[in-house]
Amino acid sequence: MPSNNDKVAKDESKELDPLKKPKAPAKSADAPKVKKAEKVEKTQKAAPKVVEADKPVTPEPVAEKTEDAASPVIEPVKVRDIRSIAIKAAAITISLVAVVVVIFGVLIYAYRSENPAVKAVASVVPYPVERVNGHFVTYKSYLFEVDANKRAYQNNAKLNNQPAVDFNSADGKKLVVQIKEHALDKLASDSLTAQIASAKKVKVTDKEVNDLINQLYQRYGGKDTLLKTLNQIYGWNIGDLKNVVYKQLLAKNLEDKVTSDPAVTAAAKTKAQNVLKDIKAGGDFTEAAKKNSQASDAAGGGDLGFFTKGQLPDELQKAAEALQPGQVSDPIKDQYGFEIIKVIEKKDDGSIHAQHILIKTVDFTEYFAGELKKAKINKYIKA
Repeated sequence: MPSNNDKVAKDESKELDPLKKPKAPAKSADAPKVKKAEKVEKTQKAAPKVVEADKPVTPEPVAEKTEDAASPVIEPVKVRDIRSIAIKAAAITISLVAVVVVIFGVLIYAYRSENPAVKAVASVVPYPVERVNGHFVTYKSYLFEVDANKRAYQNNAKLNNQPAVDFNSADGKKLVVQIKEHALDKLASDSLTAQIASAKKVKVTDKEVNDLINQLYQRYGGKDTLLKTLNQIYGWNIGDLKNVVYKQLLAKNLEDKVTSDPAVTAAAKTKAQNVLKDIKAGGDFTEAAKKNSQASDAAGGGDLGFFTKGQLPDELQKAAEALQPGQVSDPIKDQYGFEIIKVIEKKDDGSIHAQHILIKTVDFTEYFAGELKKAKINKYIKA
């Protein structure tokens, strides 16, 4: 179907056709002027105009230009709208998250809630329960310790055919307070251990963790049996076991590092050698033990009584077996420090009666207690 433009072009070519008489113009004030113009056109060659008239009239793409000109303006507006919506959505999301964090914070700090919803949020949001020298301890870690101890008490009662522990009773509530206080103290010790270990460059390797866990598997009837038992008693999985083992190994490695400090070891060894020198010079072993020994039995002259194989550390056992009654050993290094052994009597059944003097390198328990006392601990939750 021909378009309006084609009709216009056709009509215009008819009007410009020099071979046809032009239609009579409508009566108007301009009519004479039109006739005069027609006469002029007849006296001139119209070929060029005929060619021009035969060419189709192409309308200007006004609409297209308008669209092209408008498109750069419309697009930025859409981008701004999207950005505005995204910003508003983000602001709403952040506000909702903040409200949730505040609500569960109130449940934790004001009500000390331990319901599943609180536990779920605490596993994501690191609500602090205490701070040790600037290092935070999370509510998640706190709940882990509390839950494990509660389960242990309940399982212990079951194994001993005792009534189930009612944590809502008067006695049960007192027990819960003790459990929570213990959890906070343990977590503070764990945090301090990690800090001191880091300062002294003490580490635990994955191999150490896996080796100890494999030993536990062998000792307790295999992997499946051990994990099932731990889950029943404490609610632990393999990841929890690895975390617990890691902390234990870190504490042990730190103790080894502290007690084997060369400066401290050298001083303790020198003191032990001086004590031995006095004994060999005729001094009484019992009096020397009362005066110099740092063992708990020092007041009794360091008397160990009779012992059999396996009751003493290997180093002391071997030394005692090599001595004859009345003989005194040289200083022996063990995990506590330097020991001096005197054998008093040996029996045919292999039991040995001996005395000892202990000169400690470092008492790690005392050392750590001192560090814990110096630590700045802030607790944000009450048991």
